[in-house]
Amino acid sequence: MNNELKLTVDGIPPSVNHYMGYRGVRKGNGCMVMAYTKAEAKKFKEEFSTYAKEQVKLQNWDIENTRNIHHYVDCVFYFDRTDKDEQNYMKVLCDTLNGIAYIDDKKVLTRTHEVYYNAANPHIDIIIKPVEYRGIFSNENLLNEFESKCKSCSRHKRNCSILNKAKEGRIQEEISDTYECSKYKETKK
Repeated sequence: MNNELKLTVDGIPPSVNHYMGYRGVRKGNGCMVMAYTKAEAKKFKEEFSTYAKEQVKLQNWDIENTRNIHHYVDCVFYFDRTDKDEQNYMKVLCDTLNGIAYIDDKKVLTRTHEVYYNAANPHIDIIIKPVEYRGIFSNENLLNEFESKCKSCSRHKRNCSILNKAKEGRIQEEISDTYECSKYKETKK
């Protein structure tokens, strides 16, 4: 299993300004606005998702690892012109990779590292990799230390909600900045 997924977008995808369209639709006696994906965006999503699925297999990427922890989507842009805003291209990229490279895009953090200009070869290089932190803990070692101590606590046998929330990334007053739990009670032997 690979810890990083590397992808390249050939060309530049539609920006957020060209991603969705809106039209009014009659419903009963009133009207409502309906959103739809524009043809240009549909075409990009079909082509890029086919490529991404191939790369997931080739690179032995396990989407299941994205279920419980956040992942970075690191990008380097090579635009064809200097008047483009990289932030406008993240939405279609993340939506396209949803269900292919990660289970849900609510668990991804997008980062642009560099922007260059290359009219002859516009593209985007992407690397998807897990974040270092786990829940509220700065790294996996701190989580493991905290959880190890939890096992000697009387609350642990009852499926401790404090531990579960900490692993989800929820800040709680019961856990100090130094990762000490105020509700800790050593199990009597």
